[in-house]
Amino acid sequence: MSTRTSLALAAALAALPALAQERPSEGDLFGGEAADAPRPDESALFGDPTEAPPASTQAPEATGDRDAQALGGPAATNAFDTEEAVEDPLKIGGRFYLRALSQGNEGVSFGNTSFSAPMLVDGYFDARPTDRLRGFVLGRLTFDPTRREGSGSLLPSGTSSSTAVAAPRVLLDQAWLRFDLGRTLFITAGKQHVKWGTSRFWNPTDFLSPQVRDPLALFDARTGATMLKVHVPWEAKGWNFYAIGLLDNAGPAGTLGQVGGAARAEVVLGPAELGIDAVLQRGRKPRFGLDFSSALGPIDIYGELALRRGSDMPLYRLPSNVSLGDLLGQVDGTGGVPPDLGALPIEAYYPDGYTPQVSGGATWTFAYSESDTATVGVEYFYNSTGYPTSLAYPYLLFQGQFQPFYLGQHYAAVYGLLAGPGSWDDTNFILSNLGNLSDRSFLTRLDVTHRALRYLSVEAFVAVNYGQKGGEFRFALDLPAMRRGEQVIPPVVVVPPTVQAGVGLRIDL
Repeated sequence: MSTRTSLALAAALAALPALAQERPSEGDLFGGEAADAPRPDESALFGDPTEAPPASTQAPEATGDRDAQALGGPAATNAFDTEEAVEDPLKIGGRFYLRALSQGNEGVSFGNTSFSAPMLVDGYFDARPTDRLRGFVLGRLTFDPTRREGSGSLLPSGTSSSTAVAAPRVLLDQAWLRFDLGRTLFITAGKQHVKWGTSRFWNPTDFLSPQVRDPLALFDARTGATMLKVHVPWEAKGWNFYAIGLLDNAGPAGTLGQVGGAARAEVVLGPAELGIDAVLQRGRKPRFGLDFSSALGPIDIYGELALRRGSDMPLYRLPSNVSLGDLLGQVDGTGGVPPDLGALPIEAYYPDGYTPQVSGGATWTFAYSESDTATVGVEYFYNSTGYPTSLAYPYLLFQGQFQPFYLGQHYAAVYGLLAGPGSWDDTNFILSNLGNLSDRSFLTRLDVTHRALRYLSVEAFVAVNYGQKGGEFRFALDLPAMRRGEQVIPPVVVVPPTVQAGVGLRIDL
């Protein structure tokens, strides 16, 4: 980043407190759930303008002076008296998010317990010159002073105790332009957030985001995807239709043939809301999705179904009841060279037929006092391309296919929420219990958030890992040296986690 760009970014961030009045909602800006108000829909953002008195266009009385007539022609239209402009068209704001995280592992002393302190800074420009035109740009700076270069993997980056820290990273989260045509077609073009699906923890129909959401994170740090979205609302029915062109969802679309397409319909049928969608991209299997939410008496139910034929990535089949470590011990290297992963008797295959992913759950909100309510919920997820045991997890790690929360075939969650209990109006408690039923590993986590000041939020959490050692939530490795082609991988030892804790400070402007 050039010196001029750095100075401009620093000046913009320094001006945030003074210029961040009448800011948009957090959900509208950062793609997450709004803290103070629900996210407005596009019809609300681009609704009918208020009536404004017409500007005077009466010509001045003619005189004999030609110059006077030219200079005193028809009165100029005042843009602020019409929908052409607004009084304050540009808002500037952002977010500062500072965290401290620690994880205890089995048999690891307190002094050697892992620790990290990631920082995240967002800054945005939100331009709304009229109520029918909006431009938005959000840049992000991330930095972790405790992380060594190349330490983003579960695999060890080396045996040296290097003190080099990861360099600050600058990302573009959002950059989009939104307008309408005749108040009928609403168009959004650029890098933006579009989330599909209704489930809380597992969203198999969230096709448009290149990254998988962390279901336990209080803040969704995923960046947007570049697309062209056309929205056609049917206001009389409350229905919505979308057509989307994808430019980087499956990698950069350098040719017209690489541009992907997606479509979605959202309909309301009595108390139920139904979404139907499809995504087509070169090099990937067509994907189809269905999601719904509805009220069933005092209980709210929801669900998602994602369907594709086969799989985009190969699946792996290990010999029955044999771990990767056992396979490495059975294969001898040549001339003292460690065994090659490619020589192991592991079958790579693509499944036949359709491979569904299904999630669904229910929530119940009830009053336990005159002014307080609590919410409890359950959720289940079936993943047909997951693995019935944890034996394949180490091999998936080396193949770059270790995707947390989507490794097993069966998952379940139970959770509860207390929002502002009693006199603690600014404090929320969330208790979540997640389990990988296939490998029998589990995680219980308690999150507490507190609004300390108008713009300052304090967060804290503690989590406990338990269940089968080597499972997803108690992941462990003990592997000898091996090769992957010409690359020699030293012995890998990862002890299972036992407890995690963290605190965070967040300023939203």
